[in-house]
Amino acid sequence: MSAAALRAEILAQPAGDRLSYALDLLEFYLDPVPAFFTGLADLGLDLTAQEARILYALDRRRGRLVSADSLLAAAMGSRPIDDWPEARAVIARVANLRAKLAARSLPVTIDAWLDLGYRLTAPQGFAFGVERPFGRAPL
Repeated sequence: MSAAALRAEILAQPAGDRLSYALDLLEFYLDPVPAFFTGLADLGLDLTAQEARILYALDRRRGRLVSADSLLAAAMGSRPIDDWPEARAVIARVANLRAKLAARSLPVTIDAWLDLGYRLTAPQGFAFGVERPFGRAPL
C-alpha cells in the first residue's frame, strides 16, 4: 500500500477516529504484539503469519469495519509494496481464517461487507489468550 493509499485509508475514517486509527496502524507496523501471536498458539490455532496478522488487525478494530486494503497491508507486514498481491487476495486468507476459527469452535465471527471490508465480532470479554495492553478495549 502506498503512502497515498494509507493517507486515504486514514482520511476515510470518521473525523474523531482518524488519529487513533493512524496511531493503531503505526503501532501495528512497529510492534506487532508478539504476545497476541503466542495467545493464538495457546488456543490451538495453526495460522500462517499472514492470517495471524489479519486476525490481529481485525481484533484491534473489533466490531468495526476494516478495509481489504488495510488487511492486505497488515498481512504483508514489511514486504516491499511492489511484491504485494491485489487486495482481493485477502478474500482467500479471510476464508481460511474463518475455517480455522470455526474448527476450534471459537466464538468469533468475521463478516464481509461488500465493497467495504470485514468486521470481527466476539462476545464481550473474549480475548485471543492474552490480556490487552494497558487494559485497553479493542477500538
